[in-house]
Amino acid sequence: MSAAPGSERRARMAAGYWAWLLNIALGSLIGQRWLAHAADSPDLWTALFMQAALVSTMAMLAAIAFLPQLALAAWLRAPRALAWTAAILWTLFLVLVFADTVIYGMFRYHFNGLVWHELTTPGSEDAIHLDATLWLQVGAGALAVGVFEAWAWNGFHRRALRGAPSARRWFVRPAWIAGLLLFAIILGEKGAYAVADMTRDRGVMARGRLLPLYQPLTVKDMLGKRLGFDLSARPRVKFAEEGVLIRYPIVRPRLDPQAARPNVLILVIDSLRKDMLVPEVMPNLARWAQGGRRFEQHVSGGNATRFGIFSLVYGLHGSYWAPILNEQAPPVLVSTLVEGGYEPLVLSSASMNSPEFRSTCWVSIEDAVFDELEGSEKYERDRRLAQQFNAWIGARDAAQPFFAFALLDSPHQTYSVDPALTPFEPYIERVDYLAMSGEPTPETIVKVKHRYMNACATADVAAGAMLDELERLGLAQNTIVVVTGDHGEEFYENGHFGHTSNFTPEQSSVGFVMRGPGITPGSELRPTCHVDLVPTLLEQLGVDPKLRPEYSVGVNLLAPPEHRLRVISGWQEMGLWVEGGILYIPMEGHKGLVEAYDYTWKPLAEDRDVIQGAKSSLAQLSEECRRFLR
Repeated sequence: MSAAPGSERRARMAAGYWAWLLNIALGSLIGQRWLAHAADSPDLWTALFMQAALVSTMAMLAAIAFLPQLALAAWLRAPRALAWTAAILWTLFLVLVFADTVIYGMFRYHFNGLVWHELTTPGSEDAIHLDATLWLQVGAGALAVGVFEAWAWNGFHRRALRGAPSARRWFVRPAWIAGLLLFAIILGEKGAYAVADMTRDRGVMARGRLLPLYQPLTVKDMLGKRLGFDLSARPRVKFAEEGVLIRYPIVRPRLDPQAARPNVLILVIDSLRKDMLVPEVMPNLARWAQGGRRFEQHVSGGNATRFGIFSLVYGLHGSYWAPILNEQAPPVLVSTLVEGGYEPLVLSSASMNSPEFRSTCWVSIEDAVFDELEGSEKYERDRRLAQQFNAWIGARDAAQPFFAFALLDSPHQTYSVDPALTPFEPYIERVDYLAMSGEPTPETIVKVKHRYMNACATADVAAGAMLDELERLGLAQNTIVVVTGDHGEEFYENGHFGHTSNFTPEQSSVGFVMRGPGITPGSELRPTCHVDLVPTLLEQLGVDPKLRPEYSVGVNLLAPPEHRLRVISGWQEMGLWVEGGILYIPMEGHKGLVEAYDYTWKPLAEDRDVIQGAKSSLAQLSEECRRFLR
């Protein structure tokens, strides 16, 4: 005899409920991969919080798949269709959870809109190569999970149909016990975070960032003073709110009509960490650098291409990226040079669409941007870039000064190597991102780094060809050349791989050399940063140094102070290098407060003194991040 309509509906909804609880548990098991990336071993209290926060987060994320199933169960009477609908949704849920653990394992950020944009924008395949083997593994795993989910849902449904209405009180029924236990875990976890936020328990607060879309509970503003916690002394940095307009520049600089007009070439080599600019790896550039000014304590303005190039071309911190992009405001450097009679050229082996440099750095000279170069491999496009640059400078009118920007992409992941140039052996043939997101062996790390070093050697050939042609045509004496990187690259020196995951020297320090008229050769040991390039170039061309704060937050590279603010921007946070460590500064207030790390990205046990000692620097950063906002 068939079940009554009411009991059948209850059975369908009960099956969905138990499937939700099952997938909270499965997601929490997969999510242990996030917790494995904690900086140090937690004490018992922190370990309990981590597990509770993971279950709480999984319950919230799983609800996104559970609620539509609940709605379907209320009116769809076909159990088989419901079972396979549930299987598809839960499989997708678990695959996305696993994918996020892989992304976080490599880059220390979670799947978000920016990640989706990077993966779906043409040209993104140059950054991360997902080969057929990986897709086959994912497909096979998803199929197995889907079959299991359908089987589990059917089992829950049959059990619910067999069960008669219970005479037991509601609070001793299994469904209610499970629900109350889950509610208690969520409530306890939120309360623990609120207490940690008021007491500044970094062991708890920092671990919230391990989880995607973690929702912290903070009551410090409402209850902090009433409970006796002094919150007024905690340093903060104020950033732009969404939708805020810019006033950039405050005053537009003008070149001195009587000043000389040397050519300007900015040559950026993607992922060029400082220690690669040596004869053993990059002999052409190392030889050329001997005649230039070498900045030994230089850091990029970002730990990703987006912010490294932005800070280099705009002379602003990365916090201005969003408002600049929203208004598509061109950089002062480019506008001033073009108005001063410079012919522009932008060549890139990587797409200028992602990041959106066509709408920011090059918005006013888009016709001069060439980023669709021939070649299936990045090293082939680098070689073509050098050929195109050399042909351009040889054919143009030398009486008109030029401004050229070139980006060589070989050393960016997946590290493009010319097979004819592999001085570092053994090297890996293919970067396995799944393996690199976990715990790769020391041998694997060495092989991956050798591949990167071979890619740097490959880029060195293209860069050397460009600089040699400048010399051959007699243009070197009248061209200011800058060679640098957009960010560094880490190979587990501090427990991470690649870039974007921290603000350590491996990911932030880049080679930086200037050479040309007015540039004294030698080594500069004072601290410098990418935001310094714009005022340096413009002041070399006669712009009044007094106008510098009206269009940039940088200083002049040729006369830097002994001590200064150096800021590295990430996607959702900033790193501030100060005396004694690196300050981690979330750009959204609900993400937490300022934290202090050492230069190997280990939390400082006693960070209060470092943070309090940097109060003036944090106040300066607040001013600089709001100076060009309306």
